[in-house]
Amino acid sequence: MISAINNEGKVRFMIYKDSMISSRLIDFMNRLIKDTGRKVYLILDKPEGCTTVKMFAKWLEKKKDKITVFYLPS
Repeated sequence: MISAINNEGKVRFMIYKDSMISSRLIDFMNRLIKDTGRKVYLILDKPEGCTTVKMFAKWLEKKKDKITVFYLPS
């Protein structure tokens, strides 16, 4: 499961069965930014376990006006 909560207490989540991969993370983030109406600031563990981190980085670069990710320290 992956989840996020905003400053108003609204929760978004997604349940998945297999490992977290970049495409799943991107799908979840697309859902987060879809109807927020403002920029999303997300605190996230580093996606080292994702199979294609480059794909995730490219997606983030394209969406930098809609979402900024801050990574937790190792």
